[in-house]
Amino acid sequence: MLPPEFDDRLAAILGSKARETKCMLLATGCASDHVHAVLRLEPSVALANLVQKLKGATAHDVNERHLLPHRIAWQRGYWAESLAPADRLPLEDYLRLQRSHHDDSHPAEQWQTADWESAEGGL
Repeated sequence: MLPPEFDDRLAAILGSKARETKCMLLATGCASDHVHAVLRLEPSVALANLVQKLKGATAHDVNERHLLPHRIAWQRGYWAESLAPADRLPLEDYLRLQRSHHDDSHPAEQWQTADWESAEGGL
């Protein structure tokens, strides 16, 4: 899916697309099947528009330019959260280690194995 040797290239594409919307990519963290990104959002840009640009334009670039031996398609949806300036550097450090956080030897993350039906009933 997303091989480690493609991480820097993907980060460059994401950074370029972010700059086209006057936003700034501050850090990325790739795993084999997803990417985490820390971005500075331009106040006049809607988050949904930025995400659409990043996901659509990177998939288009990668697929049209045959940058990987297979086509990529991002899943629907995204997760976003704001952070305090003091949290930025620790988060960026964490993202740099995404490949080790998500290697096959680690158990699934809690959100992947949650019993959502029983959790929703308890709300």
